[in-house]
Amino acid sequence: MISTITLDTYKQQIGSGDAFNLSDSFNGRVGDEQVPLVVQFKERGLAHRFEDGLVPFLTGFVGSLDENDQVTAETGEAVSYVGTSDDVVGLGRVKMNLPGTMFPQEGTFYGFMGLQNTDGKRVTTFSVWFHVYNGNPDMYVNKAPFRSELQKLLDAAQTLVNTEGEQFKAAMIDWEQRVTALLNDVDGDVAKVHTTLTAVQTKLDGLLDKITQSDLLTKADLDTNLATFKAQIDTALTTITQIDQGLFEATDVDGGIPAYMGNPLATARAQVDTGLFNLGFGTDYHYDIGTSYNPFSASATVPSNMPDLWNSGLRKALNLLSLSDTLDAVVFNGDNTDEPAYSDVTEERKAMIKEQADFATTAFTASESPVFLMKGNHDNNQDQSATNHTLANAITDEDFAKLYHQADRLYGESRNGNSNYFYKDFPVKKVRLIGLDSYDLPETTTSDGTLVFNRFTTSGFQQPQLNWLANDALKVPAGYAVLLVTHAPINGTLVTNDASINHDIVKHILEDYVNGVSGQELTGTNTSVPVNIKYSFTTKGKIAAVVTGHMHTDGNATVNGINYVETRCSLTAGDSILQNKRWADYGTPLEDAFDLISVDVANSKIKFYRVGAGSEDVSYAQRQFKF
Repeated sequence: MISTITLDTYKQQIGSGDAFNLSDSFNGRVGDEQVPLVVQFKERGLAHRFEDGLVPFLTGFVGSLDENDQVTAETGEAVSYVGTSDDVVGLGRVKMNLPGTMFPQEGTFYGFMGLQNTDGKRVTTFSVWFHVYNGNPDMYVNKAPFRSELQKLLDAAQTLVNTEGEQFKAAMIDWEQRVTALLNDVDGDVAKVHTTLTAVQTKLDGLLDKITQSDLLTKADLDTNLATFKAQIDTALTTITQIDQGLFEATDVDGGIPAYMGNPLATARAQVDTGLFNLGFGTDYHYDIGTSYNPFSASATVPSNMPDLWNSGLRKALNLLSLSDTLDAVVFNGDNTDEPAYSDVTEERKAMIKEQADFATTAFTASESPVFLMKGNHDNNQDQSATNHTLANAITDEDFAKLYHQADRLYGESRNGNSNYFYKDFPVKKVRLIGLDSYDLPETTTSDGTLVFNRFTTSGFQQPQLNWLANDALKVPAGYAVLLVTHAPINGTLVTNDASINHDIVKHILEDYVNGVSGQELTGTNTSVPVNIKYSFTTKGKIAAVVTGHMHTDGNATVNGINYVETRCSLTAGDSILQNKRWADYGTPLEDAFDLISVDVANSKIKFYRVGAGSEDVSYAQRQFKF
């Protein structure tokens, strides 16, 4: 097994004059060739993204240590290796197959490892050392490249070329079983692996049919099929490796889940009734890597650790994700990130994209149930001055489709194209989960590129989403209950807000659904975002609740028979109930806030169990509503 060495540019637990000791994971031997050195580069606990064509390099000297415990030109021989893009294997990892020239003599390698761009400019550089042992002629020196277990299986398959008839058939069946066992050993219980195995099985069946039908199987036939097998199996193993590696990376964000969250999370886990539909719901994390902003500047002095309160949003997402194995789904309900405070809007957008990518990667790799990311007003990066409020500076719908994997439909959910809004059925629990995009406004611009609509200040819904809601998402199987999530509260329920567009249409559709209104036609009043839709509901439907965030507070209201429930922010810095008093909760279980929501369809009940802020208050700790 190849050991992966992890180097984090923000977590060097060494002094500036020291070097990383790699010898526990890697050493060389004189005479070895193609020696695999696998390194994972991280930034703040997250995988390096290898932008701008970065490739790995290793350079230094091999020889004797001097009085400073280093090897220099005076005591060693210079060696170097510069990789290519082929060395980059994904999720922050590189695999360098080092040539024998890197191990010219016995001694210690001492030098530098890192990444450089195509111009040779070095970034992310680390001082490292490891041993190079003597290539004693009495010892076995392996000059062949490293062969993984999968490669050994493929090597074995090549020997089948020299077998014929029934011997070939028996040997090929044995080889197939060994491949299957290898894939099962890495715990690859993912759809892509099963698909791959099915494809391999089909190819094997075809080869065995040739034998059975006495049709001569040529060496060319076998070579072609073995090449196909190798590609398919490599893809499957890469999928498993990336998922396993992603889980490791995500749980290591900023040190992972702190010890003080242990008891609250264990207690929350014990509350989950797996016989009901269970949703983990977190909102308004406002993960931000570049701000010390004080939302309550008039009432309190900014504490020195204010940046930590914002930056901890990514780490806190792990709390909810750690319970995902007991949940049917997880929703991060928008304002997942905040806008970093950069004076340069171009750099600000780059940082915002990185924040979004960090949050999405953490969610998708650490969750053991379907996880959905909604967008809020802060996620759009549209809190800009009039001059800078352009489409080029915004996070666009196209960006969200990629960042939140909407185009991939990872969990078989239904979307309208690559929309942020979706629905997903859970047939065993008889629940349909619907996510609405409450910042669905046109991305039209004026002649100078300025955005006509500001998604930071205005929430709204366009005709395609409203038509989809009425004529697709709410066409629910009999006996189901519907649970809706959206970032901003629907105007006229928990809030009254003039800065909203077509919220009245959403409210009308939902009320018509629960009342079974047929033959309906609605026309919007906003001529800039026009709506005209027709729909019909032939039976009365059940809505368990419409769950929202955005206001950083807790609240609930039942309006025309529908429960509207608000959950406060995870963000420690911006709690609208406690305000600056919550700042002191950083470093305690109350620094976070999320709900476990259970839907009991048979008894028409919905329950909210709070973890974090609000759990200390009976008003919010456990809420229950009939529907």
